[in-house]
Amino acid sequence: MQYVMIKGGNLEPDVLTPLARGEGRRTAVDVYETLQELILSGRIKPGAVLTQVEVAQALQVSRTPVREAMRMLQEGGLVTSDPNYRSRVLGFDPMDIEALYMKRILLESMAVTLTTRSMDLSTKEELEDVVNGLEGEDAHASFSVWQSLHRRFHALIVSRAGASYTADLEALEKRSERYQSAYKGEHLPGWWQRGEKEHRALFAAVKKGDAVLAGELTARHLARTALELLAALAPEYDSSRVRMSLHFAAAGAVAGGN
Repeated sequence: MQYVMIKGGNLEPDVLTPLARGEGRRTAVDVYETLQELILSGRIKPGAVLTQVEVAQALQVSRTPVREAMRMLQEGGLVTSDPNYRSRVLGFDPMDIEALYMKRILLESMAVTLTTRSMDLSTKEELEDVVNGLEGEDAHASFSVWQSLHRRFHALIVSRAGASYTADLEALEKRSERYQSAYKGEHLPGWWQRGEKEHRALFAAVKKGDAVLAGELTARHLARTALELLAALAPEYDSSRVRMSLHFAAAGAVAGGN
């Protein structure tokens, strides 16, 4: 698979700082989570080269947990392995975002359908608070605040689908955040307002207990996001498979409600 690197260059000064020391496997997880968050937040840019020696020195850990963390990042689709113990942060690839959102459309719409049927009052109240927060001044002023609330929104609407299922969806959501962070300036005009309207409509369906509608609105929300990203960043790319996933998920939501 070919990846398009839209940016390159070395890391910004002081982007990596020493970790608090852990033991054994925990150190590798700490390294992984630190690098993952920096990549997802956009502080480590697409195309940046990460060498095991430099990362180990900056974090003040041995190379063994760094090597394990790099393997985990590669499995998660965030970096690719280069020669000489180097890894490169992946840039925008339309095939990757298509596959990512096809999975989310199908899996998340089902999870929302399941969750809507059994969501309790306290979770609905928290979800309403999150929706209000996404529409508030703090979220409009800070992308990091918006992103944190957005992550919580999607976690809540799938929260009754089971631990294993929600863990898979969380991983897909985090991969989506990498594109949101790195390419937020490329969104088509009005994307923020469209997202708020969709979040509000989805919340209303969940609050009402309309599992079929909630599942369909989830699929449409994710498909619209994917199609706008592809239209902005790869306008000549054939996005028909995203639409096919949407139609399949919408039909499944209706069938599941019967």
